[in-house]
Formats: sequence, C-alpha cells, structure tokens
Amino acid sequence: MSITSEDLDFIKQAIEASKKSRSESDRISPMVGVVVVKDGKVLAIAWRGQQEPTDHAEFIALEKLSSNETFAGSTVYTTLEPCTKRNPPKVACVNRILDRRVRRVVIGMLDPNPSIQGKGYQRLRDHNIELDMFPSDLADEVEDLNRDFRRYIESHVKHRQVDAEFIERYRHRDIDEWYKAINYIYADRNFYREPVSLFAHLVEVIGGLSYLASGKKRPGAEPEAFLPKALAWWFTLCGKMGVTKVSDLLWLKFPQVCPYCQRDEHDATICSKKKKDTPEPQWDELRRLGRNKNRPTSLGEWQRMFRRIYKPHHKPDFESTFARLSEELGELAEAIRVFPASRGYFISEAADVFAWLMNIQNNIDFSYDRQEEEYGKLLEEQVCRAYPDYCLDCSKQRCICQPILEKTIGRLAHEMTVDDGLLDPGGIFMTSDKAKSVFKPPS
Repeated sequence: MSITSEDLDFIKQAIEASKKSRSESDRISPMVGVVVVKDGKVLAIAWRGQQEPTDHAEFIALEKLSSNETFAGSTVYTTLEPCTKRNPPKVACVNRILDRRVRRVVIGMLDPNPSIQGKGYQRLRDHNIELDMFPSDLADEVEDLNRDFRRYIESHVKHRQVDAEFIERYRHRDIDEWYKAINYIYADRNFYREPVSLFAHLVEVIGGLSYLASGKKRPGAEPEAFLPKALAWWFTLCGKMGVTKVSDLLWLKFPQVCPYCQRDEHDATICSKKKKDTPEPQWDELRRLGRNKNRPTSLGEWQRMFRRIYKPHHKPDFESTFARLSEELGELAEAIRVFPASRGYFISEAADVFAWLMNIQNNIDFSYDRQEEEYGKLLEEQVCRAYPDYCLDCSKQRCICQPILEKTIGRLAHEMTVDDGLLDPGGIFMTSDKAKSVFKPPS
C-alpha cells in the first residue's frame, strides 16, 4: 500500500509526538511517537515515557490512554519498529498490536539494536499485518532525532574486547555496579527462578571451588575459576531477595572491623569471649563505627579490607576456611527459608558468606606470595573476564541461554550408568502416582 497525503499528516503528528519522549535515568532511550487512526479519526497520540520513563509509546497509546477503544482495523503510525520482547510481566509492543487486531502499521525506522532489528517488522508481516515505511525524507528526520540513541546502541551492544585495556578500565568498578550489571545480564533467565534455586546453584559453584581444599582435579573444573562464578551467584541471590545495594548489606556487618571483637584486626581471644557474653553482633555499635569511615568501593578494595581484618596464616588454610564456609552456607539456607517471616537473618548470613569467599581469594593470593597491594587484582581481572557486561555463552547483553547448559551437566556430579535398569520406570525413581500409594499413613 502506498503512502497517501492523509498518511503524511499522521506521520508528521507521530514525529512531533516523538520529540516529547523521555529517557530512562540510566540510559539513552529512543524518541518514539505513535498515532493510532481508524476511519480517518485519531484515537490516540502517545510518546515514549509519557507517563512513566520505562513505558513504550505503543503501550501508552493502545492500553493506558485508550483501554476501552476498539482498535480492530486501525492503523498505527510509529516512528520506531515495535519491540519484540520486554522483561516479564511487561508485554512486547508487537504483541499488543496483534492483540488489538490492528490492520496496518507504518514505521519510521528499524530498531538499531541488532537483537531487535527487523524482528518486529517480520513478526507483524508473518501475521499478515499491512506494513509501510515512512517516506525517505521523513524517515531521515526520525533517524536524525535518534542519532544519540543509535550511537548509544553501537557503543553498548558491540562486545567489549576483554584485553588489558578493558580490565584496567573496569577493574575499579564499584561493587554495586557489578551487582547491577550481573543482575541485568541474567534478569530474564532468573526471573522465574525461586531463591532456593539460585542458592542451590551458589552451593554447586562453591562445591567446585572447594577443590582448592580437597586437591581434587577434574577437567573443565579449575577451582580458582569458580570464585567469580560464586560471587555472581551471590549477587543474583541478593538481587532475588530484593537487596538494594550490596555495599550497604556488607558495611552493616563489616565496617572495617570484625563484627564480634570490633577490632580492625581480628583477635580470636577477644572474639571468643564476646561471643560467649553476647552471641549476636552489637548492631548499634557497628553502625556507629561505620559512620565516619570510608567504605571500600571496588571488589579489590573489599577483598583487601577483609585481608586486613582476617590476615592469612603462615600458609594457605583452605581446609578450615571451607569448613567455616559450609557452616555459613547452612545458616544462609536457614535465612532464606525463614525470610518471609524474618528478613534480618539474610543480611547477616549473606554478609558472612561474602566474607568467607573473600577469605578464600585472600588464601589464593597468599599462596602466590603476592604483596599486600597486589591483593584483589586477580579477582578483579577474573570477574572482568567472566562478566564483560554480556553473557559469554550466548553473547547477548541479556542472556537468552537455555535454563540448563549441556556443558554444565556432570561438571561436578556423577551420573549412574543405566545398564542395570535402575533408572528405568519401576527402578530407583517412582512416578507421582506410585508415590501416592507408597507415602501413606502406616497401617
């Protein structure tokens, strides 16, 4: 269908609406305007961020402003190709257009994001929606309005090469920035996962890390590589539990001192005595101690802080460290279980698990005979390499990997052979129906 003079008027209205768009606070968003027309009558005009900064223009036009309108058979004029995916429970703009039985869509420019570009257009076409593009002069105007957005996409979507320059630039990133970055990458993958699922994965990864203590060797399971993975799962668990800033959680219990003896260098004798008198940390005193101190920012600074509080012994002590970490994992498991009834336990136990992970990394650095100022550099480098703001497995800024990667199956656990039929129906495992008949009150 060719562009008519009537179309030109509505296209220009959409462009004018797009100029009112608002960006989200932490990124440059596209300038998008939408006009919905039926039988020559304008039903809705909207722009991105018209009411809330994260709202897409199509959503505002088709749902918020005109939820009771009948859009079947209408035409949508939009300056940007409709998106094909949004974070649940939000709905992609293409789906909204299809749901409202729109007959025709006229588009100003394709989305410059390669993960979206052309997909919205193709999806509409696959559903027999009539499609047209803005005339070249008006399309050029739309692209000019979105030049900053295109530059932003080009600079952020292009995968950063994890070289020495990259590591030097990002190694000093604030711990809360790493927290947000890693949760952003895996937000879609972890959306439907429960905290217990994330905790189970954290325990699995720490199990690989424990090879440092046991001395076990397994191909593809180098123990030191598990430390950044453990931190990442710790970050995602905190994200699922709703922690705003992990630095606040850590500083509440470790304001550059041991939470029990309250010394900047842990004293085992004083700690033991204080724990007998008052088993719980003195939280008010810890808050007071933390008020006039500069807290660490980067991962390396946090690691060095824990080294100053808990100095390594005359040799790496992985065995006792993992014994204590196992104890803390049990306490964290309880904190997750009782979280709906009492949230405070999670703060204390999550901070302890992080502290023992730092203790492990300090033992690793100690085993390499590093100077004190070098502590933390290895950890920062490994995290930069493992999480360069995109998933290394699918190469996407928002991970789209399968829930269980085949390469991770059997990484630590051992599967039994099935030659003897133990895993067949009637063997080790029961069907749910059989379980009902087995698990019944004793006669």
